[in-house]
Amino acid sequence: MKRFFLFLMTPIVALTLFGDADAELEFRSNSKVSPGDTTSATINSEPSIPVYQAATKNSINATKKGIQLHFRDYPLGEVLKNINDETGIRFNLSSKMAKIPINVDIEAKYWKSSVRQLIKDFSRVEVWTNNHRTSQIWLVESNSYH
Repeated sequence: MKRFFLFLMTPIVALTLFGDADAELEFRSNSKVSPGDTTSATINSEPSIPVYQAATKNSINATKKGIQLHFRDYPLGEVLKNINDETGIRFNLSSKMAKIPINVDIEAKYWKSSVRQLIKDFSRVEVWTNNHRTSQIWLVESNSYH
């Protein structure tokens, strides 16, 4: 009888805890990104360029009105490092993907929407929580299905 009770209660407890976690899990796939190096690089909080450094063409601005991202021919990994420094959102991507130069001009009200616009052309797994420091995004290299 005890085994039956444990067998019945385990999934109920797991589902209850998952529901209370308030996490939003997503997977997005996009075949625009070419396959390549499978070595992964974790973006840490050591900035290579300060977020608040005045730059004429590369900048991140967070104001009461929203978030502005402006980058020209800037490595994706460096952009994500700066976002990590500003927000605590963790990014994981391969060293090859980190070198991809990007050109973006994004204006959005919240970090979540600006990050989504930034990485919209990449296959990814997103885990968003109410606290950016516990949110994490994996950018994955994908194969074209054509």
